[in-house]
Amino acid sequence: MVADAAWPTFDPALLIDDQVTLAVQINGKLRDTLNAPRGLDRAAAEALALSSEKVQRQLDGAAPRKVIVVPDRLLNIVA
Repeated sequence: MVADAAWPTFDPALLIDDQVTLAVQINGKLRDTLNAPRGLDRAAAEALALSSEKVQRQLDGAAPRKVIVVPDRLLNIVA
C-alpha cells in the first residue's frame, strides 16, 4: 500500500547547481547572459564575457574602462 511506503530521504547535495547564469551588462543595460561554472574567478569571468559575440558588437572594438564583477551573478562593463 502507498500509505505504508517510506517517505523519500532528503539529500542536500542535490540542491547545489554546478552552473550559474551570469548577466552581462554594458553601461548598466543587459546585453547578454552566459552559463558559467559556479565560483568562477574575476579574471575568468571577465574573459568569458569579453569573448561573447554580443558584447564585442556592443563595444565596437573599444576597450572597457572598468569591469565590475558580482560573483556568480553579474558582470557590468563600463565602456
